[in-house]
Amino acid sequence: MPGLAAAGQGWSMSNQTVGGEQLVLTRRGLQALVAEHTRLTDVKRPVALAALREAGDVAGDLVDNPGFLQARDELDRIEARIELLEARLRTARRLSPSSGNGGVVSPGMHVVLEDLDKSTCADYVLVASAESDPEHGRLSDESPVGRAISGHRKGDVVDARAPHRIRHLRIAEVDRRRR
Repeated sequence: MPGLAAAGQGWSMSNQTVGGEQLVLTRRGLQALVAEHTRLTDVKRPVALAALREAGDVAGDLVDNPGFLQARDELDRIEARIELLEARLRTARRLSPSSGNGGVVSPGMHVVLEDLDKSTCADYVLVASAESDPEHGRLSDESPVGRAISGHRKGDVVDARAPHRIRHLRIAEVDRRRR
């Protein structure tokens, strides 16, 4: 695939961009994209091609063959996803750890946020929107909370404008231990 080259156990990304946009991902986010691409190209695509061939071998007009049409739709869906992943991987670069960030919240940082209104705490890793998954502790740097905490340090209190209220949060921890 253009832009990807095996490099030991990891992947090396080209610095080419599409429209000047570069996708910055954590190690985990980049590995997830590469794994999905590999699964689609090495497993799902061959299975879909075999199903399409098998459905095409059935006698009759292919336009009236629901098995063929379903197999073709599945293959089209897989090919579209592969194309999207390849475009993302061509412009992706791995977030490089910054040793001199001085505990400032930035993408790739693990943060513990204390909700001052509810007296609860939550753990997050601040990530690019492409790998955001708040239910699993991966908070987008473009979300209201992500924007509010970016650039702040441990102990800072910030206000995040959520859709239905303003959240008052204290940054309880900031470190790079998890990504």
